[in-house]
Amino acid sequence: MRTLQHHAQIVTDLSSLNSRITALANSFKELEVRNTADEALITLMLQQAAALVPAAEALLTIEYDPTPVEPVEPEAP
Repeated sequence: MRTLQHHAQIVTDLSSLNSRITALANSFKELEVRNTADEALITLMLQQAAALVPAAEALLTIEYDPTPVEPVEPEAP
């Protein structure tokens, strides 16, 4: 299974994102007020996160159809 490494990295990245979001929530609650830059970045994060769902769903529709490999002609002497 050549895809296992990709799956593992995605799960690791999602876990890291979840931890960072939790840390941001704590910062907004305990350390400082959310500002307009924070809100713009959160909006961007939401847009990017929303794009991940259709991209992941599309993976379920891909059919295996490898591109044919053209034979390599030997070089002339």
